[in-house]
Amino acid sequence: MKKLFFTVLGLFLLVTTFAQPVRKEVVLPNLPGYETLKCDFHMHTVFSDGSVWPTVRVEEAWVEGLDAISITDHLEYTPKKEYLPVNHNAPYAIAQRAAEQAGLILIKGTEVTKSMPPGHFNALFVKDAEKIFNTDYKAALREAKNQGAYIIWNHPGWIAQAPNGAKWMDAHQELYEEKLFSAIEVVNHNEWYPEALDWAISKNLTVMSNSDVHDPVPAYLAREGMAHRPITLVFAKERTAEAIREALEAGRTLGWLNDLVFGKEEWLTQLFSACVTTSKPFSSSDKNINVKLTNLSDLPFELINKEKESQVVQLPAHSSVMLTLPKEAPARVYKVKNLFSGSASNLEVTIRPAK
Repeated sequence: MKKLFFTVLGLFLLVTTFAQPVRKEVVLPNLPGYETLKCDFHMHTVFSDGSVWPTVRVEEAWVEGLDAISITDHLEYTPKKEYLPVNHNAPYAIAQRAAEQAGLILIKGTEVTKSMPPGHFNALFVKDAEKIFNTDYKAALREAKNQGAYIIWNHPGWIAQAPNGAKWMDAHQELYEEKLFSAIEVVNHNEWYPEALDWAISKNLTVMSNSDVHDPVPAYLAREGMAHRPITLVFAKERTAEAIREALEAGRTLGWLNDLVFGKEEWLTQLFSACVTTSKPFSSSDKNINVKLTNLSDLPFELINKEKESQVVQLPAHSSVMLTLPKEAPARVYKVKNLFSGSASNLEVTIRPAK
């Protein structure tokens, strides 16, 4: 019996060791003229304070259905230097071939890690991370900018650096005026920052939603009770690193955390319109008509009748519901409770029958 047990165990280990990775495709429609790319631009490996090898980040992202990632290990914080040589360009070099084989876009990045103010910043599309290391944060960010980097202000509301909530300080204003950052993390790890969303809208900063993952992704998701990592939705003209860069500079992004989506009204509207279709009217009564509302995406939606907020429509992912509308005025305005165009603002949509 014991021999049989170890034989079965051996076969199980053999199968699981060489099992083919399975990719979970994230179903979100493309927008007119743009591809919807699923991205995470903030993560760590053993080359700073993460716990996995760079190629693991590639496989995790592929399995989760992502299209593009950036490994952004800290410049200033390398706690494993006793065991690993400090090489700020190593994570990209190690992961690059694996990303090519997986068809995943890998963007070279690094994290400038300073106390508050000004906090932490990710630099994407860098050429040489070693040259960015500097005790002077302005000098570091200027070097990144000189290399053509696209710079993000990370987790502005992280409690360790902002115990009283996110604050726009003089240092941030100076960096903003010098154009030393162009984007802001509205979402980081497992939380979102209302102030950051309002700043993104008012100051025309690109919205970011990133995992900042340090552990293996399955462990991180299980610990936080999340179905998937935070994702930045990038609406790019094509599936290339260059097109991602152009989309970031143009501000064509949305932030996705659990069932919540954050960003500028224009892109929220286009995403909702691409996800949700309305049928032609069905006869209901002399006064009313019925229409079928269909959700084609992985995103659920919660619609609240603007005129009568007690009337709520739940539209789960990949489902349809029937709405009854007045025959004489068959258009109704709803607030989409899980789509945020500001800290206290939900996207408003008009539902009407298709023609």
